[in-house]
Amino acid sequence: MPAPAAPQFDHWYSYDEMSQYLRGVEAACGDRCRLNVLGKTPEGREIWLAEVTDRTVDADPDARPAFFVHANIHAKELAGTTSSLKLIHDLLTNSVEGVDTMELLRRVVFYVIPRLNPDGAEFALSTGGEIRSRIEEAREPNCLYQHDVDGDGAIVSMRIERPDGEYRAHPKDSRILIPREDDDHEGVFYAVYPEGLIADWDGGEFRHCARSHDFNRNWPANWHQEHEQGGAGDFPFSEPEMRALADFVYSHQNIFGILGFHCGSSAILMPPSTGSVDDINRADLKVFRKLGERAAKLTKLKLLPTVDYRSADAPQVSLKGHSADWGYQHLGLFHFEIEQGNVYNAAGVPTEEIFAAEAEKRHEFMVDAMRYHEEHPEYEMFIDWHEFEHPQLGKVEIGGWKKYWMINPAFKELRERIAPGAAQFIAEYAAQHPHLAISDLEADAVGDGIYRVRARVMNRGALPTNISERGKVLRALKPVTVELVAGEDVEVLSRGRHRSISHLAPHQRTEELEWFVHAEPGTTLTVTAASQKGGVAERSAVLDQ
Repeated sequence: MPAPAAPQFDHWYSYDEMSQYLRGVEAACGDRCRLNVLGKTPEGREIWLAEVTDRTVDADPDARPAFFVHANIHAKELAGTTSSLKLIHDLLTNSVEGVDTMELLRRVVFYVIPRLNPDGAEFALSTGGEIRSRIEEAREPNCLYQHDVDGDGAIVSMRIERPDGEYRAHPKDSRILIPREDDDHEGVFYAVYPEGLIADWDGGEFRHCARSHDFNRNWPANWHQEHEQGGAGDFPFSEPEMRALADFVYSHQNIFGILGFHCGSSAILMPPSTGSVDDINRADLKVFRKLGERAAKLTKLKLLPTVDYRSADAPQVSLKGHSADWGYQHLGLFHFEIEQGNVYNAAGVPTEEIFAAEAEKRHEFMVDAMRYHEEHPEYEMFIDWHEFEHPQLGKVEIGGWKKYWMINPAFKELRERIAPGAAQFIAEYAAQHPHLAISDLEADAVGDGIYRVRARVMNRGALPTNISERGKVLRALKPVTVELVAGEDVEVLSRGRHRSISHLAPHQRTEELEWFVHAEPGTTLTVTAASQKGGVAERSAVLDQ
């Protein structure tokens, strides 16, 4: 069977390129990778979900323990798509260091959404305009909406020289605009707007009136309305892409781990997103830190609770409706986000330095970003300011950053360290899944056609069948069940065929389970055990003649 092509790390994938790559992987590895359509976007694009597992094994893949990965929930964070494709490739080609992924795929199914938000990503990539997840540009009177005014194929920024402008040129590079200080009285100042047109303009003041959606504030955990949490949407899972994800996750109770790929100042993020780490069960916090420190070591990124993902002079983060809290609070899972980096990291500025710097020092990082742009002119990250006769505003200057370049890491770092490190972490994490087995099975004759059947069920995995202590209190999580399977000619003389037993800790074995049956010699009896997160195990015995 041919190996799938390796993903490319020299540009960001368009929707069509990503779709073509995924179809090629499915064609090359049809027995281990199947594409499903999670749903369709408002603009009619299919949201791809790759199901990666070994289908040559008899067991139903949806009954196997599952690891769930989603990426590119934020439109501009295109590196998440690339890292997801790298994960799929490495799993299918056994390219993860220290993990036999061929064996792992016989036990685990990976559900991977490389691009949850294809509409937003396509807007970001094709225009360079400003967008979080989705943007609804208002066409109300005096509202500016994004538009490629000068027709160069990019939507960047407009600056207009005004005495009350809030920005001024950086003293080291006039292309860079920085906020005006209160004591700035001399010099040239600019009002800065998105490149665009003004709807039904009356010649007076105007503003950008767009409604911005942030899908990573649309999860149900601690959800607040938009006036309290920007981008939250109308209600939890209100956006079609998010609702499709929710329908899938809640109908797949076999999911035991979740990770989201993001872009921003590089870090490994764990819950909580609001409140305090004291809100996390102590035993669960220990597991979070153990797993997270491994992710940090493999990617060379720092592990942080989301509430501490901030500059030293900023207040504690408090994000409502965030994915990490949903994954832990609502699903009882150890949910992580990998923030893969931004333009400052790409330019060589570590996240620790960004977070430690005072506001004035952070302006200097823009100089580093401009140097990075000059070192890579082929990326066309920045458009030099140039005069243009705006059809409504008259003379303006158009230029600035294509916005998606500001929020993605360097290709080299992504290719050599972040994406392979993330793939290894995900594979190692998944390999710890709860793993049911029938460790003992005996059937002994005790009388005329009477047999005593004894069995023990064991969790051979490194995670408990309840995954977390939080999971134990969730109604959706069912206990481990055991069943004695036999034909209608077998009479069970003692307890019923079905048992519910408590959850099993790592490497824990149950007490002996016992049945008495009346059956003919040579009859085959099977004991099966099932766990939502730990899969299905079975073992058979033939009654002595």
